[in-house]
Amino acid sequence: MTIEEIRNIIEKAEYDYIGIRADSRDYQIGEVMDNSHQLFQDPQYADFACTELLYPYITDGVYAGFYDAGELDGTCALEISESNIKEMLEAIKSYIEEGDKIYLIGGNAMEYGNDVDEIIIKEAEVIAVL
Repeated sequence: MTIEEIRNIIEKAEYDYIGIRADSRDYQIGEVMDNSHQLFQDPQYADFACTELLYPYITDGVYAGFYDAGELDGTCALEISESNIKEMLEAIKSYIEEGDKIYLIGGNAMEYGNDVDEIIIKEAEVIAVL
């Protein structure tokens, strides 16, 4: 899909917030994505002695190798607009793993995430599969 085609999709979308996301799951246009999880690479401790983990370490599945702080109130994505498509296509590459698909998602409520350009879209609907 070309940048101009993506720009047209964004322009016609009837959402306040649009994001681009890499995901291993198969979603169809119009489907609402699952909520993301707050993940940490390093352990977080509940006490100063660093003996009790605050979040569990995940050893298998999609979150393997991370400490899972639980489900967020939406789906994580990089915020994309008509003016930053090329930059966000480049940025999403760092999130892609083998077998992932790239989605444009939209919603009317969001909050900012921890990563640069990250937004968490509530009830994020798939607009396009890139």
